[in-house]
Amino acid sequence: MAEHKTKRCGITVAKADKKEFERVWDFVHAMEALFDGRGVFDGDWRDWPDDDKDKKMMRKIVHEIDCDEDDELVVLEFVKRKFRWANYTGSFGRILFDCETLIENCCDPKLDYLEFKPSIMYAERNALEKIEKIIARGEKRGRSAEKILLDIKKRIKEAKED
Repeated sequence: MAEHKTKRCGITVAKADKKEFERVWDFVHAMEALFDGRGVFDGDWRDWPDDDKDKKMMRKIVHEIDCDEDDELVVLEFVKRKFRWANYTGSFGRILFDCETLIENCCDPKLDYLEFKPSIMYAERNALEKIEKIIARGEKRGRSAEKILLDIKKRIKEAKED
């Protein structure tokens, strides 16, 4: 049976760091609290605890733009500031692109939930099966364990170079 080499494909993408995720989650949580009541605080932002950082920001905006607390400009300015901070250096795009890249390259496209592609999920098993075949072939040919091991190491080295 002829051996075939697998072509190595790669992609390099800037990885979103922990701070980016924290900023984006901070934005998402604030928007949930403001617009759909799924946040920690239900109801109007004025009812949030006085020590809440987002309420403090809202109060600061009220004073900066000299408007009434009921003014929609307060909420709009709050959303703009939270978004700018969350998207600092393009965090939203980087996170979405990273997730999309990982899903497209690592997840089974046949499934509607996240699970590794079979080639990744069973990589260890597949590698072990190939090694077992190499050993069996080497033993049939009367090769020593050392020569078989050298052949395996050679194939690993070649695979890394591809």
